[in-house]
Amino acid sequence: MEKIKVAIIGWGNVGRFCKQAVERAPDMQLVGVVRRPQSIGKDIAELEGLSVVTDVGELGAVDVALVSIPSREAPDKVKEMILKGIPTVDSFDVHDQILATKKALNQLAVQHRTVSIFGAGWDPGTDSAVRTILKVIAPVGKTTTTFGGTTGGRSMGHTAAVKAIAGVKDAVSLTLPNGAGRHKRQVYIELMPDADFEKITAQIRQDPYFIHDATDVVAVENVRRFDTMNHGGRLERLTQDIQQMYTIEGVNPMMTANVMVASARAAYRAQLAGQFGAFTFIERPLIDFLPGSFEERLEGY
Repeated sequence: MEKIKVAIIGWGNVGRFCKQAVERAPDMQLVGVVRRPQSIGKDIAELEGLSVVTDVGELGAVDVALVSIPSREAPDKVKEMILKGIPTVDSFDVHDQILATKKALNQLAVQHRTVSIFGAGWDPGTDSAVRTILKVIAPVGKTTTTFGGTTGGRSMGHTAAVKAIAGVKDAVSLTLPNGAGRHKRQVYIELMPDADFEKITAQIRQDPYFIHDATDVVAVENVRRFDTMNHGGRLERLTQDIQQMYTIEGVNPMMTANVMVASARAAYRAQLAGQFGAFTFIERPLIDFLPGSFEERLEGY
């Protein structure tokens, strides 16, 4: 069986876990990692034996590219891959921009006869599929999603947004549950010399990632002691006759990477079938995310 040739674009926490997930997959081969020029030569031990390049074209044939970079940078990188005819998967997590971004990418993907699976992490992504199932079982009702798990969790998108602010040396943003469907954001930042804490705090609170939630910002000497890889969520749809609950909690970038790698399989199958376009996780057949023959994938149904 010919294996799916996968490239990883970006080498942050998600990229590292994507490497593990691809190497575990029975039907995939990791052909290399694409990094920024200034990052070449770093993390040599982790990348030993892999091709590390600055342009995906240096890797030869690539069946699917896993775009594991901050969400706000992902759409432009996905467009770049689409123009090269390379199918992509990303975990874009800005919920209120999903539909508009998908529409723009879809037009480009159809035009260039390739596939993108967009917003494919655990939320949005697999949680989106769960929300769909909850609606199928109980068509009338309201679904609430509460993030943070039992003790609060690290949001990768929120953390990346804070780190991008001028004057911030390092940061971590924790999501804390604040009642059903409501959240608090606890942000710890290390400041660069002469940085304006009040100005940075205002920028954080006005950012679209934070503007809808109560946000506390605390300056600390070292954010590492407040950091965690864990995150989680609870989905509920409760009616008089039907009560549904789903919980997820674990290592945030690992969960995201596992979904992305499974989505690479679905993207590859869509490409082979000539079903071109940009799709959210719930638009592709669930069976296409699993390895194995059709019969093996139906086992346990």
